[in-house]
Amino acid sequence: MGINKFLIVLIIFVVGFLLVDKERTLNQAVKIEKPKVSFYDSIMYEITEKNVNQIVKSKQADIYEKREELFVATIVSKSKKNTNDTSIISGKKIIKTGVKVYLEGSVNLQLPDGTNIKTEQLYYNTQTKVANNDIDFIAIRDTSTLSANTLYLDILNENINANKTKFRMKVQND
Repeated sequence: MGINKFLIVLIIFVVGFLLVDKERTLNQAVKIEKPKVSFYDSIMYEITEKNVNQIVKSKQADIYEKREELFVATIVSKSKKNTNDTSIISGKKIIKTGVKVYLEGSVNLQLPDGTNIKTEQLYYNTQTKVANNDIDFIAIRDTSTLSANTLYLDILNENINANKTKFRMKVQND
């Protein structure tokens, strides 16, 4: 008697399983985009008639149709106002799409005024000269240290905003 009930339940289960629409998985060909050009252990100079504007050094640089990817890279840019002022930015991975730049992994931004910003992720617009992120960062200038969250840095107007700030400053007696 128990075997008959088991077989009936098993048949109902099999019929129900066959009648229920199953989600079909389609094997779609994943399009892997290959770079047009790749450089390894490269240094690129942007040279004008008067001076060198920018130096880009990277372990690997891949140039695609609409973006550039740099790995373990450092970019040194000269200021257009004062040719002696330079900004240095580095990171483990840099993705540039048009005027937008995304940096991740040990990001370090050194400004001409001596400010050094360290974080793990940063978005930067080369046209507006605005850098921002929504994670923790540390800014060091001389003997002062600022640790905070959610960076907004306008380099042209020399304006910095942050949340959850902690400021430490070393005072010297004269």
